[in-house]
Amino acid sequence: MKTIPSFTLTVALGFIPLFFCDRTFAGSKEELSIALNAEFDTINPIVNTMMAGSMVDDAVLRPITKLTPAGRPEAVLIKEIPTFKNKKLTQFKDKTGTHLRAEIEFLPAAQWGDGQPLTCRDLEAAWKIGSNDLVATPNREDYKNIQSISIDSKNPKKCTLVLEKTQYNFYLNFPRPIPVHLEMPVFEANKGKLHGYEHNSLYVTNIANPGLYNGPYRVSELKFGSHVVLVPNEKFYGEKPYFKKIVLRFILNSSAIEANLLSGNVQMASSSGMSFDQALVFEKKVKNQNLPYEVQFVPGVMYSHIDVNLDDPILKDKDVRQALAYAFNRKEMAQAFFENRQPPAYHFSTPFDEWYTDNPKDISVYAFNRAKAAELFDQAGWKLGEKGYRWKNGQKLSFIMAGVSDNKLNEMLSVYLQNQWKQVGVDLQLKTYPARVFFSEILRHRKFQLALLTWVNSPNVVDINSLSSSMIPSESNGWSGHNRAGWKNKEVDAWLIQAASEFDSAKRIALMRKVLRVYTDELPSLPAYYRSNNTILPKGLKGYEMSGHNFSEFLQIEKWHF
Repeated sequence: MKTIPSFTLTVALGFIPLFFCDRTFAGSKEELSIALNAEFDTINPIVNTMMAGSMVDDAVLRPITKLTPAGRPEAVLIKEIPTFKNKKLTQFKDKTGTHLRAEIEFLPAAQWGDGQPLTCRDLEAAWKIGSNDLVATPNREDYKNIQSISIDSKNPKKCTLVLEKTQYNFYLNFPRPIPVHLEMPVFEANKGKLHGYEHNSLYVTNIANPGLYNGPYRVSELKFGSHVVLVPNEKFYGEKPYFKKIVLRFILNSSAIEANLLSGNVQMASSSGMSFDQALVFEKKVKNQNLPYEVQFVPGVMYSHIDVNLDDPILKDKDVRQALAYAFNRKEMAQAFFENRQPPAYHFSTPFDEWYTDNPKDISVYAFNRAKAAELFDQAGWKLGEKGYRWKNGQKLSFIMAGVSDNKLNEMLSVYLQNQWKQVGVDLQLKTYPARVFFSEILRHRKFQLALLTWVNSPNVVDINSLSSSMIPSESNGWSGHNRAGWKNKEVDAWLIQAASEFDSAKRIALMRKVLRVYTDELPSLPAYYRSNNTILPKGLKGYEMSGHNFSEFLQIEKWHF
C-alpha cells in the first residue's frame, strides 16, 4: 500500500475576493486549472510516497496495469494481464519453493516523450533501481519479489518475469517503467550513496525533459510553492488529450480552494483537494446559490489513523495504546465532523476488502469507554495526579502528535482528540510540518511518537509493505518500507506471506482475519475513520470518473472534455 495521503501545504496566495460572478464555463480546450492540496516531494515513481505525486504520475507516467474506478483490473502499457487461462502465467517449484512465471508484452506503439520506444529494458531499470538498498523506495517488497527479468532477444518489448512469491494479485505490483536511457546513467553514477539516486534523478534535476514521460501529458514546468504545468505528450501512443494545458495549483487549504473556485482562478478541485467537511459545506452553497459546479463524493479504500511509534518507551506498553483507543469517541467524531458520511474505522481493512469485518467475535473493538481507559492506565502504573494529568515515577503522561500543517480538518480532529484524552489525564501536544517534510522526513525516519495520517490503498491488497516487520524503515534499508510504527509480529509476517500467495479466496480471508485479530489487539495504529474522496467539477465536464483507491482518476485524463 502506498501511504500516499492527500494533505494541504502552505502556499503564498494573494487576496481573492469571496464572491462569485454570474457566469458559466465556456468549456475551453485551452486550459483546465485544478486545485491540488499538497505539494509533492517528487514524482519519481520509485520513491514517491504521496497521493499528490501519484496523480501527476497517472497523467504523465503510466503503470503496466491498473484498477478502474470500479476496481476492475485492466492492462495499460501491456497487451494483456498474464493469467493461467491465457497461459501467460505459470506456476513452478524449485528448491526454494513455489514461484510464478509471467510473460508480458508492451504495446508496440508505447514510447517515451523523446521518441525512444518503451521496452522491457525500462522495466528492468526500474526493478534494478528500486531493489537497491540505498534507494528509499517505500514498496521495497514489490521490487525484491522479482527474481529475474528475461528479455526476448528478438522482441525487446516482450519479457518474462520470475516472481519469488506466488502473489494472487501480482499484476498490481509491477514497477512503473522508467526511461533506461535517461535514468540508468544517473543511478550508476550515484548508486553507492544513500539517497544519491533520488536526489539526482532527472525527475528532480530536469523535470521538463520530455523523455521522462510516456502518458498523454508531460510536465513542462514545476514551480515549487505554486504549480505544475502539464502539456500534451506528442509521442503518446493512445487517445489524444482534449486540453492543451493542465495546470495543477498547490493551494493552501480548503478555504483558499473555495476562494479560488469562486473567483475562477481554478475550475476544479481534484480528489486531493478540499477536505471532506469543507466539501459538505460547499455542496450546500452550490445548491443554494446555483453555482456552476458539481460536488461528487465516493467512498474510498482509505484508512485515517494515528500511527504509534512502538519504540517509544511509553507507547510500547499495550495497555497504554488500548487505553488511548478506549478514550477516543470515534462515533461522536463521525457525527460532528462528517455528518456520518465517513464511518469510524475498526482497523486498516476497509469495507471494500473481502476480509473486512466489524464483528467483535473476530476482532477487538474499542467502543468509547473512559472508565475502561482509566482502568488500563492505572494498570500500566499511570495514576491521576497534579492538575488532572497522569503521572508515573515523576513523569507526566504526555505525547506529541505530528501532522501536516494547514490541513483544517486534521487540525480540528487533533484538537478534538487533545480534549478527549485530557478527560482521562493525558497531555497531548500537537506539532505540524509542511507535507513534504512530514512524509519524507518525519514519517520516513520515524521521528514521531504519534502521527496522524491516511493510508490510500486498492481493494483486497495484502499489505506486506505496511504491516510486515521486514518493512520497518531504517538506515540499514535506506529508510524503505511503510511499517513506520515498527510493528513486529512473526506470526503476522508469516500470515501475510501466506495470504499474498493464496489464490483461494476463502483461505485468503481466513488468514487476513487472523492478521486483523492481532492488529486490533496490539494496536500499532489507533483507528480513526474510513475516508471518502470528494471532487468539485465544473458543470459540463465529461469523461471524469472519480476513484476511491490509489489508481487515481488521472489515469483517464485524456478522456476528460467539455
